[in-house]
Amino acid sequence: MDSKILELIAKDYGTPTYVYDESKIRENFRSFRDAFKSRYEKVKIFYAYKANSNLVILKILAREGAKADTVSIGKILAALKVGLRGEDIIFTNNAKTEEEIEIALKNDVIINADSIQELYDINSIARRYSKKAKISIRVNPSIDAKTNPKIATGLKESKFGIHLDSGDAFKAYRIAKELGNLEIVGIHTHIGSQITSKEPFIEATEKLMAFVEKLKKNLNIELSFVNLGGGIGIKYRDDDEIPSVEEFAEAIVSKFKEFLPKLGYEPELWLEPGRYIVGNAGYLLCRVVNVKETKYKNFICVDAGFNVLLRPAMYDAYHRIEILGKENKAKIKKYDIVGNICESGDVFARDRELPLVEKGDILVIYDVGAYGFSMASNYNLRPRPAEVLVWENSAEIIRERESYEDLFSKQKIPRDLE
Repeated sequence: MDSKILELIAKDYGTPTYVYDESKIRENFRSFRDAFKSRYEKVKIFYAYKANSNLVILKILAREGAKADTVSIGKILAALKVGLRGEDIIFTNNAKTEEEIEIALKNDVIINADSIQELYDINSIARRYSKKAKISIRVNPSIDAKTNPKIATGLKESKFGIHLDSGDAFKAYRIAKELGNLEIVGIHTHIGSQITSKEPFIEATEKLMAFVEKLKKNLNIELSFVNLGGGIGIKYRDDDEIPSVEEFAEAIVSKFKEFLPKLGYEPELWLEPGRYIVGNAGYLLCRVVNVKETKYKNFICVDAGFNVLLRPAMYDAYHRIEILGKENKAKIKKYDIVGNICESGDVFARDRELPLVEKGDILVIYDVGAYGFSMASNYNLRPRPAEVLVWENSAEIIRERESYEDLFSKQKIPRDLE
């Protein structure tokens, strides 16, 4: 995105502010969709709402044909609000409450069961409403996705899914088939996020399809879809080596199609990209409020903290950072770029080489479209930032900056303390 546009946004809307590039979001979605659909026509893309759930972004993607991968009531309601039908929404959560199951059922959402107990719970609630719940089952394939342990979700020690290797997944499908208010429509797995090699996906596809074949042979279950989840990574560093989406698609689809002749039918292939769609379409603008040079370290102190962008503190994540208007100047000094939260871990970057930085400079943090605002909080009683969408070289605010009054609007003081 043109730095002049970012400078104008910082001037007009203040900082910290998230900025999203509408054309990049569409481009990413289309490249992902086309890479898979060109190899297998029966592909559906379920955008992972947890990555970024601003309604404007969801509306853009819905118009592009994206379905919804949701993890909470809020995400389900967001999908309905942007015009999706229940059959276009899948609900995946390892600890579903009765209320969540009820809302999913009432809206004909496909429910991903995460345990055998949950199958009984869904069946019981569906019977109460005289409905047949459409379900798939999330299985755990015991695969190391070679990613950050905090976002690896397919390991055998993970809290997610029913294990394939133990025989529990087969037992779950047998039970689901016997329960009268369940309609089995698919199978699901999700092995992790920010995966940078093809091999874990190939292994997951092979394990899942072998199991799908077993379900057909032993239980006569034919599935409408096989959902391989998301997790395809993006480049955060210039020297990151990640296969292209075309290479990922070729590896996954070719392995998937190997099993179709033996299977005897052709299920749909579902995928749940999030980071790939919005990650590199987001920017965070923040302002330098203090440059502190010491004998030991040079610090750039900015008006954002891990309450605004948590990834560096939580995952030790790297993000490219530049000073607007100084992109082409020589990098002459090392700085730690730190936030305004009262925690030593509130650091965006350490020993980063930059041009000479001055108070009032605007920093842009790149590739924050995924798991940026969606993980923001009010820690330290700080308002969450604004969000702005850039489209056709114009900018429009799509979420107002929270006010200080907003921070207290839901709190109630007992009469005795007034």
